[in-house]
Amino acid sequence: MNIPTFVSSLDTIINGGVPSGSSILLLGEPGAGNYEFAFTSAAKLSRAIEGIIPRELENKDINILDGIIYITLSKPASEITRQLQLTMEEDLVKDLIRKIRIIDFSSLYYSKTQIPYSWIGGTHLREKEDLMTSLVSSLEKEGKGKMIILDSITDMITSKIFDDKMIFDLARGISRAVKKWDSVLYALMTADITTKENENILMDIFDGTMVFRWNTSDRFSRRRRFMFIPKFIGVLPRIEQERIERFDTDFDYKSGMVVLNTTKVK
Repeated sequence: MNIPTFVSSLDTIINGGVPSGSSILLLGEPGAGNYEFAFTSAAKLSRAIEGIIPRELENKDINILDGIIYITLSKPASEITRQLQLTMEEDLVKDLIRKIRIIDFSSLYYSKTQIPYSWIGGTHLREKEDLMTSLVSSLEKEGKGKMIILDSITDMITSKIFDDKMIFDLARGISRAVKKWDSVLYALMTADITTKENENILMDIFDGTMVFRWNTSDRFSRRRRFMFIPKFIGVLPRIEQERIERFDTDFDYKSGMVVLNTTKVK
């Protein structure tokens, strides 16, 4: 049974969505679409939970998850809400906020830095708690049957709290856990923020990788977003069968991310 991404046109191509239990690395250039993809997927899921299913999914064998867990490491929960409000139209955001659970680790994330505590704000976590332990505990407690958005691998890579081995171990562990939970994981990461070797290791660990980039071709009067999928267990064979090389995407304030067109291998 597949879990829809709710990104217009994509689910139709990949037979209703991604396999249940998928761990997905959303690897993107800044502003190219990885956050917009996650926001769209979460917002449309919040409506599907209420029974509003997109027409193209009505006859598909799909699993509608129970809710959305948003793990934020460096941004406070208020900033995530603000980001959603600035990205999507009001009704879509209201539907999402009713269903989303934002777990804010920002105070703990910054507790060992020189950032003034007054800039960070309060936290329900005790100072003595370990960030990795608290993160794993929260996922274990609340992650079953959910869409989990991890924001972000970039924060881990650029922090002194995590080393490469810790990040790889967490990625391997959570990839195994979401399969037991029948959940889906979106792990956000900025492209080219670490070595190519580390990037390849992470791509190998996660079930799937969606890469979001900007097209700066002289053929277009403005930059365009596109996405390609270099690896995805259970999804890539379908894309290869359709001979799709990449997906041209756009983000609409009212409807979220959409696939405008597909470029096929000639």
